[in-house]
Amino acid sequence: MKRTHLISSSLAVIFLASATMLAIAYDDTNTKRKSPATKRDKIGKLDEKTAGANVRTTELLGRNIYNPQGKSVGEISDLVIDANHGNIRYAAVAYGGILGIGNKLFAVPYDAFTCRQDSDDANEYVLVLDVTQEQLEGDRGFDEDHWPNFADQKFTRTVDRRYKVKHRKAHRETAANTARERTGAIDKKTAGANIRASQLHGLNIQNPEGKSVGEIQDLVINANNGDVQYAAVTYGGFLGLGDKMFAVPFEAFKCQPNPDDKNEHIAVLNVTQEQLEGARGFDQEHWPNFADRSYTNELYKRYKVKHDRDADIEVEIDKR
Repeated sequence: MKRTHLISSSLAVIFLASATMLAIAYDDTNTKRKSPATKRDKIGKLDEKTAGANVRTTELLGRNIYNPQGKSVGEISDLVIDANHGNIRYAAVAYGGILGIGNKLFAVPYDAFTCRQDSDDANEYVLVLDVTQEQLEGDRGFDEDHWPNFADQKFTRTVDRRYKVKHRKAHRETAANTARERTGAIDKKTAGANIRASQLHGLNIQNPEGKSVGEIQDLVINANNGDVQYAAVTYGGFLGLGDKMFAVPFEAFKCQPNPDDKNEHIAVLNVTQEQLEGARGFDQEHWPNFADRSYTNELYKRYKVKHDRDADIEVEIDKR
């Protein structure tokens, strides 16, 4: 009887151990399956009004820049955006602080920056740039009225080498991107299809028939990789929706020179009153949660744009 009892107990222990191992394996499998979402959740909160890793370009302009030792080296004066592919290519930086270079602006690849949580405030973040005075030797800089040609690959390669940044990988080709390729030069001060964030703020929006429907108030970008995600627009003109802002996927726009004034630009958006029925507007104090996939998916359906953001690079913010 004792031998039988001992065998039964041993079998029970083996069964329980096997079941536990299977449970752990199943849970580990589920954890691996859920890793993208989990990793996205760990990105942190960069902007309390937009959530997730999203931040408004109006919040980046004038933002202080620190070196890895925590000393201020300057600030971001503007951002150069590739209107074809919807990503920030370069920042126009005014160096000061320990570098003390004066009032000149300098082009810095956006990929050279690191977004890091503020050690003194978990809800705040800082932009970190590893740059030295020796590294900037030979960089002449530019002023507000004499921007460099960002369509000049010789110039951009020199900038990338200076900051030890590799060329950005080519973005996926989409119908929206292909349409933008046809726009040609958008900004005479930056050349090519590049345009500055400060020029997009307040930019007039027209429908394909040339009627004004509103203007761009702000841009929402993914601070990790510099992708321009959405524009916050106010609709006016024939839509008459008042002062509320509405989020529009950046792929829905076509940026082009104003046919009536080559020195100005317009954003073309195909939108109707019927299309906006049920759209949830927001105000400056109550921004939507752009980390909410159900909300953003609804935006892409509303504006009939293919969702290209599912393949966004999952990069955690450096919390050091």
